[in-house]
Amino acid sequence: MLYFNWLKKDRNKSEATTPVPPNVPGILTVRKVDDLLARHKGLIVQINELAGLSERNYHRYYLHAMRNFARFVQLLPASEVHHHAGAGGMLTHTLEVCVNALKIRRSYLLSETGGAEEIAAKQDLWTYAVFLAALCHDVAKVAVDQTVTVYDLDHQSKSWSPWESFLDEQGAWYSTEFQHGRQYRLHEKASLLLIHRIIPAYALNWISGDRYIFAHWLACVSGDIDNASSIGEIIGIADGKSVATNLGADSSRMPVVKTKPLHEKMLTALRYLLNAGELPLNRNGAAGWISGEDCWLVSKRTVDAIRDQLTQEGHTGVPTKNGRLFDILQEHGALIPCGDKAIWTVVVEGEGWRNELTMIRIAVAKIWSNPDNRPNEFEGRIIPAEVEASTKLDASAGNEKSRPGPKATPMKTGSDQELIEESQYNQGNEPSLTMEAEDESPASSRQQLRHDFDLQNFLPSDDSSLDESQPVNPDPDAIKTESINYPNAQSKSAVPVNDETDDPAETFFAWLRNGIQSGEIKTNRPKARVHIVDEGVALMTPGIFQDYASAQTNGRTDWASIQKKVLKKNWHVRDVQGLNVIKYRVEGGSKSAKINVILFHEVSLVFGGKEPPTANPHLNRIR
Repeated sequence: MLYFNWLKKDRNKSEATTPVPPNVPGILTVRKVDDLLARHKGLIVQINELAGLSERNYHRYYLHAMRNFARFVQLLPASEVHHHAGAGGMLTHTLEVCVNALKIRRSYLLSETGGAEEIAAKQDLWTYAVFLAALCHDVAKVAVDQTVTVYDLDHQSKSWSPWESFLDEQGAWYSTEFQHGRQYRLHEKASLLLIHRIIPAYALNWISGDRYIFAHWLACVSGDIDNASSIGEIIGIADGKSVATNLGADSSRMPVVKTKPLHEKMLTALRYLLNAGELPLNRNGAAGWISGEDCWLVSKRTVDAIRDQLTQEGHTGVPTKNGRLFDILQEHGALIPCGDKAIWTVVVEGEGWRNELTMIRIAVAKIWSNPDNRPNEFEGRIIPAEVEASTKLDASAGNEKSRPGPKATPMKTGSDQELIEESQYNQGNEPSLTMEAEDESPASSRQQLRHDFDLQNFLPSDDSSLDESQPVNPDPDAIKTESINYPNAQSKSAVPVNDETDDPAETFFAWLRNGIQSGEIKTNRPKARVHIVDEGVALMTPGIFQDYASAQTNGRTDWASIQKKVLKKNWHVRDVQGLNVIKYRVEGGSKSAKINVILFHEVSLVFGGKEPPTANPHLNRIR
């Protein structure tokens, strides 16, 4: 009896000294590494078997890194409301990716030279590189996507600084909150800043000893998938398997089993919003109207709703600027542009009401693939502003042309991506600018070019857009401008100027040079696709590629595939975020507009041996 009383007394003493966590929703307790890894014993055993090293080396290189990782992420989630969103999600997801990656690695013949001796000698190093890439691929998510608050034993709180210490060095409990408006894929760039917390120095010495493997590993961890080679492929597949398994096992979460491109996510959200009535249709004050095969949607209202919906669903990386969302939809053929722009100015007339709105135009079939589910058509009139303006002009001049019918829409639907400031659209001041033609000789001055610049039709308009016979909605996956991150060309020798070639990209530039020399392709002129700027030569995109496709006689040239081949040549300049499209501002008088270009430092690529004109003073790069 005394024995049991002693046990009870000891237990009460233990309970009395156990720290009580602060009364904070979602509070988590900082745990020891052994406790964190104990629940993942099965995954750790698999990693040991797949590593194929001695027990000593496994502990030294693999287990040591996993223990550091577990200590770093503790029980933080991998996402807000998507895959592995619960407590401990980051650790579970990462270990699953490690196992998947090591399994997939066995089906890859990883080598620099392909020689049998080299393959055998570096087999373990390649395997370790795959493991470390898997272990570190999401490590910075807890640092840049989440705000973690740490509490000490006195319940005093402070923000965790992952750049300085581990969680267990700052407190006994913690809570996390995902940052709103977080920058898409920022964690990839930040991962390299945290690897010293995960990977022992001697392990980094080993992997960095082979520069070829090290370069591919660095590219993979930092999100530069284009240069990550097979390691990037392996991690991508392994990550997708873990995500799919997690989402498929929990029916309460989103039923998506793999990452989708942002434009597909946007269309999915748009379908939901329209079907749920969040974006009403076909009435005064609605968000959109159905006319023929087109769905016309109020531009700002629609993309704001899409962004909010994606945020609620837990999607990350949704741009905060509406202009970028228009960009993405147009780049992937999700909307029908107005000549060179994503936005249309449209007059909508119903019974007893009339509104002039800025809108985006999307094919009905892209939203409702089943014709039986399509909404009824709008009973009123939808008239693009330029059609109405033309009608009024004809009427005032005594022209006998009939007024456009109830479903009047322009036929020209070229797909140039010209981003105009949304505020200007909303004010009805579409800044489609123009300037006087200039003599393209070197002697022509910038002052000459500024003369009579009236800001009316600088950007290409319908009559200079792609011919109706050309496809306006190419394969959405034909070109993904945001995901192609190639380094800049470093020298003139990297840029060929041979006009006799079978290479599609070089053929495009040969066409460009010949057109400029013959005078068929204008530069620094109204509606021109080619402009000289201080940084080199700017090609308005994708208009110049549409012109090229239209000029081909075989009828099979896809402008998007040509643009992609040109980008893959790695001759262009990227912006500070690594994107291929550079934004310039066109200015004159009190008006301005933004345009998208692909920029080349090497002007001889476009002009060959010809001296280029003076830089256009009305174009300035946006930095």
